[in-house]
Amino acid sequence: MGVTLKDIAFTLGLSPSTVSRALNDHPDINEQTRKSVKQLAKKMNYQVNKMASGLRTRKTYAIGVIVPKIASHFFSSVLSGIQKVAGSNDYQVYICQTNESTKQEIKYISSLMAGSVDGILVSLAKGSKNLKHIKQIIDGDMPLVLFDRTSDQFKVPKIEAEDFKGAYRAVTHLIEIGCKKIAHLAGPDNLGASHNRLLGYKQALIDNKIPIDEKLIIPCDFDPEKGREAVRNLISGPIDIDGIFSVNDEIGVEVILALQAMGINVPQQVAVVGFGDFPICEIVMPHLSSVMHNPYRIGYEAAECLFDQINSSQKGKNFRHIIPSQLVIRESSRRS
Repeated sequence: MGVTLKDIAFTLGLSPSTVSRALNDHPDINEQTRKSVKQLAKKMNYQVNKMASGLRTRKTYAIGVIVPKIASHFFSSVLSGIQKVAGSNDYQVYICQTNESTKQEIKYISSLMAGSVDGILVSLAKGSKNLKHIKQIIDGDMPLVLFDRTSDQFKVPKIEAEDFKGAYRAVTHLIEIGCKKIAHLAGPDNLGASHNRLLGYKQALIDNKIPIDEKLIIPCDFDPEKGREAVRNLISGPIDIDGIFSVNDEIGVEVILALQAMGINVPQQVAVVGFGDFPICEIVMPHLSSVMHNPYRIGYEAAECLFDQINSSQKGKNFRHIIPSQLVIRESSRRS
């Protein structure tokens, strides 16, 4: 059996309530007593009983994180940032993977709302359009932060990558190297991230006086195989495009492979830029140019925002925090 408050209190000749207040830096306890209690607690390897503490404070000392896919560089990096902040707050993290299923997302939220966590972080599944389950979190006064894949339907904190400006930089770069007919392999239009990347693509064309051709905007649903199919359809005859901006790196890599299988030179005939700047960019040849965002920082700041709500017992204010991006130019868009 572990060391208890009563053990420390008996050893020091204090009451258990005095020991508890000393460990929690209560101002009524003098500095010498606090120091003596903490030194003995450390020496005796005293561990706080979170369950008992939770019963007193009505806290679970756990947060829930809902992500579409754990086995991706982006979300694994996001989770590292979240866990760093949670650890510094002495909290556990319950990770829920939806596998892009709205049905699963609804189930996880219902389970987490049943009293097992003090707050929830959500990155929406790509099929999530009816978001009543997100409203359920808000109506239940549960602290909530949306990150990366967000929705403007709700006035809650949102932590996002610099999607619009990142896409704008990527397409401007393709134009600067001579591309005049640039396709965009787009993500789901219901998600803020892919929608803003599409807007950035369009704005770069407008600012450079290049007409927007809706036939060159191909929905790929974050699916690499759909990216391959889109390339085959775009180049079914004579090459009619000279640049491709992909909504993410996974599709960007498949685009390069598909072009090479068709005997098309990258970047001389068709230049390619992705989004994310994940390690996969430097596995494919030629290396994929990409927009670098910072998933670790997205996770870190999303978690900090959530703990601000948990610790203040106030729901989050409606704001959007954008994490800066940077274009990384590699061989897939570097023309001599």
